Amino acid sequence: MDENGHRRKVAVFVMVLGYSRAMYVEFTRRCDIYSFLRCFIHALEHFDGVPKFGLTDHMKTVVIGRNDDGTPKWHPLFEDFVLTVGLTPKLCKVRMPQTKGKVERGVAFVKDNFWPGRRFTGMADLNRQALAWCEEQDRRIHGTTGERPCDRMKDEELKPLPAPDRLQKFLREERKVSMDGFVSWDGVRYGVPWRYSGRVVLVRQVGAKIEIWSEGVCIATHDKSDRWGGLVRLQGQYEGLSAAQGRVSPKAIAVRVAESDVEKRSLLVYEQLAEVGVC
Repeated sequence: MDENGHRRKVAVFVMVLGYSRAMYVEFTRRCDIYSFLRCFIHALEHFDGVPKFGLTDHMKTVVIGRNDDGTPKWHPLFEDFVLTVGLTPKLCKVRMPQTKGKVERGVAFVKDNFWPGRRFTGMADLNRQALAWCEEQDRRIHGTTGERPCDRMKDEELKPLPAPDRLQKFLREERKVSMDGFVSWDGVRYGVPWRYSGRVVLVRQVGAKIEIWSEGVCIATHDKSDRWGGLVRLQGQYEGLSAAQGRVSPKAIAVRVAESDVEKRSLLVYEQLAEVGVC
């Protein structure tokens, strides 16, 4: 429930390491492929490594169908991601809940033990609390292993993370700037200089900041808004708009006219002109 008393749905990402049972939890407003990959990267950064295998459910953000030979048809972005980080994806078997017990129990554990009665000021505060809670759980004796997850982490055999620049493409999303100079991201409209109206830009979150890029240049930076909906303006967003007489694109330097308005000349004219230039 938000600050105005309205009920809002949030999605939760849960990753549980198979050997240690260490857990990572992150809440997000969306459950699309971009949010999924962003949370996935945050989890790998939290664990400081990449597991050999990743077991997932049949989510549309991961698998979009089956190939003719019955193998999974992975979502293109997800497939690119696992190849980049060096993780082998595996799907849980249909109607065999024992193959996905760790994660499903983890989600239920979050719902039953973290969520009830939780008070928070926004998504950033909620995720700070979730991370602190995960670290607290990792210091407790696990009911299955009989050991603390934090003690078993040293034997997880995680592979090193790829260089940060190789992960950047999975942290950016394309957005089209509206004609009034805003991009919509995570349910909030962020302002950009009016000259970019109608263009496609890249949006990414860096910590508590939202960056908007166009052709390799950062054109706007905002503090991430925790409000549901709303508008975040950019200082000087419409500067120079009056001088441009309201145009959001350069003034035309040529005009297309109907074919009947174009003077038609005989080819003989061009032949005579060519002869003049011959020595």
